[in-house]
Amino acid sequence: MIKEYLRQTATLRTITGYNEYGEPVASDKNILCRFEMKRKLVRDKQGSEVVSEATMYCIEPVSPDDRIVYNNKEYIAIAVSEIVDLDGNVVYYEVAL
Repeated sequence: MIKEYLRQTATLRTITGYNEYGEPVASDKNILCRFEMKRKLVRDKQGSEVVSEATMYCIEPVSPDDRIVYNNKEYIAIAVSEIVDLDGNVVYYEVAL
């Protein structure tokens, strides 16, 4: 249903661990998404209100603090919402960046 609207491509950088220097180690994956550049006020994982610069819709699971690269700009996932259907299955994810 939403797949036909996912016509943009972004790179999802998921942190898989940390190296011996404490720097994050990430794995990259190209994903299909819908990217909207609009600001809105959201709550981060600590509950603080922060301004989101963009919203991304995708079918790949995303976690807060994952990195998204779109148009050569890196964004940090602030908040992630699972959008479910009437059966309780996850249809897509709405990610505040």
